[in-house]
Amino acid sequence: MSSNEYSIHAAIKSFVGFLEGTQKSAHTIESYRSDLSTFRRFIDHEMAPRPVSLHELQTSDLEKYHDYLRSQHLKTNTRRRKLLTVRRLFRYLTVRKKLTIDISAKLPAPTKIERIAQQLDFTALMKVIRGLPADHAIYQRNRALLWTLLETGCQVSEVTRIRKDDVGEKTISITGKAARSIPVSTELCTELKSLTADPWLFFGFNKYGPLKAAVTPRGVELLVRVYAKRLGVSGLTPRLFRKAAVLEWYAQGLSRADLQARLGLKTDYAFKSYEPLFKKISKAHPKFQPKSKTKTTSTDEMPPTE
Repeated sequence: MSSNEYSIHAAIKSFVGFLEGTQKSAHTIESYRSDLSTFRRFIDHEMAPRPVSLHELQTSDLEKYHDYLRSQHLKTNTRRRKLLTVRRLFRYLTVRKKLTIDISAKLPAPTKIERIAQQLDFTALMKVIRGLPADHAIYQRNRALLWTLLETGCQVSEVTRIRKDDVGEKTISITGKAARSIPVSTELCTELKSLTADPWLFFGFNKYGPLKAAVTPRGVELLVRVYAKRLGVSGLTPRLFRKAAVLEWYAQGLSRADLQARLGLKTDYAFKSYEPLFKKISKAHPKFQPKSKTKTTSTDEMPPTE
């Protein structure tokens, strides 16, 4: 199919295939699919009666799309996300040479409205996790995985790549683009070293037993969802573990620079949504003083099958 005939339907199919091929999480793929469905409806219906190929679109048409989103009474952050998704699509199509020009490059998007992060009780959640049963290999893996998410604040894609030799006496090494060494409790390290999995720390499981491959990001998402009720947190997601870790570290006195290093972030932009909670923590501790920057080394139902 030439670029002159390239339709929004073919573009979305190709882009979703790319996301699946690069093993993006099911939640991420569904979010992109939903946003692009809105864009497809705009192309098919609002620009009717003639069918429109992507190469015929201009930046002004994308601006009309933003007006269309406003007419749907969507919230600011929702409109921002949908516009950024369109920009992501056009950038992908340009790189793949399906289109010659990325007309979305200068498409403005609304400024994101930061929301206060949901706050979990780190200590209470840790107590429940450590009290989970571990009398079966899969239950032991599940407890250790949840425990690791909470203590390290690492992302789902990172926890799936942890190997047994990444576990030290009081640290866990995270590999990848944001390589770093995160201080953790001796108890967690002991728990992780007791797992029989090798080389991957967290193997996938199906109804026949452990797999040879590591657990997938989708598997971690399903695991957290299954354990949400047991942990007493409705709507629990892996990201909430990360938020709980950030607030706990801040309450311990870590500076923003320390937090940024532990999370493997290039900037501290993500902390904007935490500011109200940071202030609340500071007020609760009159003598609260962040510590100086520390050195961070770069470097009982069976859950669904993964």
